[in-house]
Amino acid sequence: MLSKIAGTLVALLASSLTVHGFRSTGSNPTLNADAVVPDREHSIFSPYVDSTLQNKFWDYGGDAIVDTNRYVILTQERRNESGWLWSRLPIEMSDFEITTEFTIKGQSTATGGDGFAMWLTKERMQGGPIFGNRDRWNGLGIIFDTYPNSPHRGFFPQISAVKNNGQMSYDLGKDGEYQDMANCHMQLRRTPTDTRLRFTYVKDVYMELALQTQEWNKWTSCFRISPYDFTEPPYLGFSASTGDITDLHAIGSVWTNKLVYHSRTPADLENERLRAFAEDSGSGWWNKKPKDESRKQESATVFQMLKQLVLFFVWVVKWIVILAALGAAGYFGLKYYQKNKGPSTYKNRRMMA
Repeated sequence: MLSKIAGTLVALLASSLTVHGFRSTGSNPTLNADAVVPDREHSIFSPYVDSTLQNKFWDYGGDAIVDTNRYVILTQERRNESGWLWSRLPIEMSDFEITTEFTIKGQSTATGGDGFAMWLTKERMQGGPIFGNRDRWNGLGIIFDTYPNSPHRGFFPQISAVKNNGQMSYDLGKDGEYQDMANCHMQLRRTPTDTRLRFTYVKDVYMELALQTQEWNKWTSCFRISPYDFTEPPYLGFSASTGDITDLHAIGSVWTNKLVYHSRTPADLENERLRAFAEDSGSGWWNKKPKDESRKQESATVFQMLKQLVLFFVWVVKWIVILAALGAAGYFGLKYYQKNKGPSTYKNRRMMA
């Protein structure tokens, strides 16, 4: 009897691990890891906090608030807000994958304000001017910039990977132009499905950022490049800020997994690197995208731009009509007033005489 109960418990435990593994890793079937192990210490999901409004593994602060049913709100749709969410423990794993569901939304149809970032850095919980985090950070920042502070050749939003050794000041006025390791452009607001990011880090092989923006569980690669070399285990954090133009920035969930590789020789690593970049077309491996996905993304972007132009044109025409109507009403009202005023004055003069 006891053996049957034990067997049942083991089966249930295995089933539970399989379900959680599928939920958090099933979106990336291209991984060649020998095992994928969920990492509780760097994952967070609803209800986010316990009865004391704290989380054992995470801190939040600044203007961030917790909506226990939906997400951790880094900034509300208000001017000049900044908030953050940081892990309490550094990531000790050499190979890992982070999948995050996030939300950016606001009333503005043309542009967002200002954006958010995911951080893998030596320091934590230090607010500042760079999307709610300090300048001159030590580590890697993945920046989701929704507001262009200066003219650019590409459209916005812009997603970029920026490394820093604590010495470089991020050029916020030029949106970090020429300071990034890699970048891409994707629509992050008003998307037809929930937005998610997936950051995969395989030490000595590659790191990749992919996003879900157009269809559930359909991922578009933003960049795949040689991995940043962390000098020490980084903390995981998210931060956001608003300016005169505002957006709500929120984190819905964070799933972190440890990628396990057994007995990799230098030759194995070289073969993995060759496989990781085997599909380079020579047109820019740091910003490589599958052709079909790239075309779909470009079509969606063109549609969004045309939609915004049409809405702007309708808005202009509406105000032209309103101003024309007010001008016509004022003109004919003045004419009517002048026409009726003349005879009345002449009649009064005759009576006085």
